[in-house]
Amino acid sequence: MMKSLLNAANFQLLWFACILGGDNWAVAAIVLYLIVHHYFFVESVSEWWVILLFVVLGVFIDGALIFDGWLVMPPSIWTFPIPPPWLLGLWAGVGSLFFHCLSWGLTRPWLLSIGAAVFAPLSYFLGADLAEVSLGRSSIATWALMAFIWFWLMQVGVFTTRLTIRRNGRTHHV
Repeated sequence: MMKSLLNAANFQLLWFACILGGDNWAVAAIVLYLIVHHYFFVESVSEWWVILLFVVLGVFIDGALIFDGWLVMPPSIWTFPIPPPWLLGLWAGVGSLFFHCLSWGLTRPWLLSIGAAVFAPLSYFLGADLAEVSLGRSSIATWALMAFIWFWLMQVGVFTTRLTIRRNGRTHHV
């Protein structure tokens, strides 16, 4: 239980560092987060595959949202045609939660998805405001799209985590 709470708290620190620090602090915060996560939380190297999957999903999903004008990024030193590091760091952080503070959702995936459909858009709205990211569509349309995306992302996370656990022959802790 304590490990799950520490995992959630660690992610919240990453969230604030990435949102408030932007390009300047994100890389350092992400590296520190992943080092701490590796040494204090990772029980199997296979967990890194879920984290990597979420970074790749972030490249494509947030990349598409930026490309299509749903998210309008502030001027940045980041010139690559993928989301900035601070945003991808958040995706890595989400991937790191499934084996720990979100492990309860492995047995209740629909409840986890409903929670994500409610709270993930809230995170985008608050994060966008703090990081000076503009939402390119109406609040209702953006909320609906984010709710849809994150509902299904939780299903993907649960599926891949269960698959990883099964392949390692372990049972998860709830």
